[in-house]
Amino acid sequence: MHDAARLRLRELTQGVYDIGDEVAELIENLAESLADWDEELVDDCLLELAEAVAQGRAEVRSALAELNGLRQAFVSGIRSGSLSATTVVDNHPGRTLSFLRDHAVTPVEATPSPMVSTATLRVNLRRRNAELTDMLEDLAEWTVEQTRLAVEEQSVLLPQALARAEKHAHEVVVRWKTAVIGEHPALVAELRGEAPPRFLAERARVEQVLSKIRSRRVAAG
Repeated sequence: MHDAARLRLRELTQGVYDIGDEVAELIENLAESLADWDEELVDDCLLELAEAVAQGRAEVRSALAELNGLRQAFVSGIRSGSLSATTVVDNHPGRTLSFLRDHAVTPVEATPSPMVSTATLRVNLRRRNAELTDMLEDLAEWTVEQTRLAVEEQSVLLPQALARAEKHAHEVVVRWKTAVIGEHPALVAELRGEAPPRFLAERARVEQVLSKIRSRRVAAG
């Protein structure tokens, strides 16, 4: 019974970490889409993030409740002498963490004056785009850290943290569409495709592998 409880504890812990990692990864995908100036892909990533957060919040709420109940049972068992004080929760393998910073984003000049060259506007747009992309990357790391705190220290309400992450990501996209896309759509259209998202290549690779597996099964059947 004790071994089964330990196994369940590890499963729940890993499950919560996986949800936090998934949300963080989707935010990183969003950042890559911004870096490629791809508005359509940005919208797709934002929708994917919203769906993952909606599902993830429900799952972590129940998982953390069960996890905390199991921990209390272990503590009670250790105190009563029926369990050994062996560490039962594996630490998350983790990623390099940094805290979310509030970036001061330099506005791009809305209307190009005769003295502002196209080259200068491109430089300003790239700087602004990089700043907004950095905000999303920091947000992804913040999400991982909030997940760790929720699991290891029980000091964070993870469903609320995931909702906050989605809200902040949406706000960054709104700023991007207003101050980058909205002000200079023609220039942005020219810049699109200069930084192809890595996650698209990875998804294509996985799909290729799955397609081969499906083909082999059909041939064998």
